[in-house]
Amino acid sequence: MSELRKRKSSGEREENGGINHTNKNGDFRTRSEITVVSLPSVISLLLGICIGGIIVGPWWKDILDTVRGYRWDYKNRCIMESPNGDGYGVDFCRLPVDCNTCSGIREIDEFHVNDLSIELFAEKYAYSSRPLVVRNATLHWKAMQDLDYYWLKNQYLSDPEILDYNSDECWFNRYKTMEFRNLAAVFKLPDYRVRQEAGKGWYVGWAVCHKPVAEQLFTMFERPAFIHPESTPPSKPWIFIGTPGPGAHSHIDNVDLSSWQAQIIGVKKWTLTPPPECYWTCGNKQMETTVYPGDIIVINTNYWFHATQIIGDQLSLVITNEYD
Repeated sequence: MSELRKRKSSGEREENGGINHTNKNGDFRTRSEITVVSLPSVISLLLGICIGGIIVGPWWKDILDTVRGYRWDYKNRCIMESPNGDGYGVDFCRLPVDCNTCSGIREIDEFHVNDLSIELFAEKYAYSSRPLVVRNATLHWKAMQDLDYYWLKNQYLSDPEILDYNSDECWFNRYKTMEFRNLAAVFKLPDYRVRQEAGKGWYVGWAVCHKPVAEQLFTMFERPAFIHPESTPPSKPWIFIGTPGPGAHSHIDNVDLSSWQAQIIGVKKWTLTPPPECYWTCGNKQMETTVYPGDIIVINTNYWFHATQIIGDQLSLVITNEYD
C-alpha cells in the first residue's frame, strides 16, 4: 500500500510562523512574517526599563533623599543628621517631628518680660515648641555687668585641673572655627583676637561641665521669671561666644529638652526654618528675629532648624539652659 501524503494549501501557516506559497512548478517556498512595533510602544518599553533600573538600582535612595530634602535611614526608620549640616557624616538619627507644631506659625512671637505671665508661658509656649522672644528679661542679672570672655578665662585657668576634666557631658562645638581643637584653645587667644583688632572671626559653644566654673556661673544668673518656680532649677548651662560674623550654621540639635538662651553681650540674629519633612505642611519659610543684651529667646532646638549671625561690632556671649 502506497503511503498517503497530505498536500498543504498555499495559504496554510507552518509552525514556524511562515506562509507557504506554491510556484508554477509545484514547489513550496516559505515567506517569513514581519511584525511592526509602533513608536509609542518602543518609548513605553524603554521608559519602563529606565524606571525599573532606578527603582532597583543602588542610586534610587539618593534620588529620593534629594527630593525629600533629608537622608532617611531605612533600617532604623529615622532621619540622619550631619554634625556640620553638609550632608556627610552622621552625628545622630532623629525621628520625624509632628508637623502640626509648625502649621500656621509665620513669625516668632515677642513679649516684654512684664507682659508674659507664668500661666501664659506654660499654656502657650513652654511645651508647644512655639518660638518666643522675651525682651528685657535679664537686665537685673549679675551676669549683665560681670560676665565676659575674661571672666570665663580667669575661671577656667584658675586651676590647671579644670580644663583637664573630661566626661560625656563635656560637649564642645567649634562650628566653623577649625583652629580650635578644644576648649583650652579658646582661652589661649591673644588679646587682639578677642578685641577683634585683627585676624579672622571665631565662634564656639560648650557645656559647662566643670564643677568649679559652674558653681561660680550659677551666681551670675537665675531662673527666668516667666518659668514656673517649681520647674527644675538651672543645672546644665551652656556658653556660646564669638565675634561678629557667622555664628552657627543651620542645624538641628539632639538634646533632652527645650531651652532658653539669654543674650548677655552683643547682638545676634536668629533664623528658624521648619524641618524638611514638614515641607508640605509648613513650607520652608524662614523666620528671623534679633536679640539684644537682656533678651531671651525660647526655642526647641530639637524641632527647629536654626542658624545664628552676630551683628554689630561687639563680641556675643550667651548663657543657655534647658527647662522642664
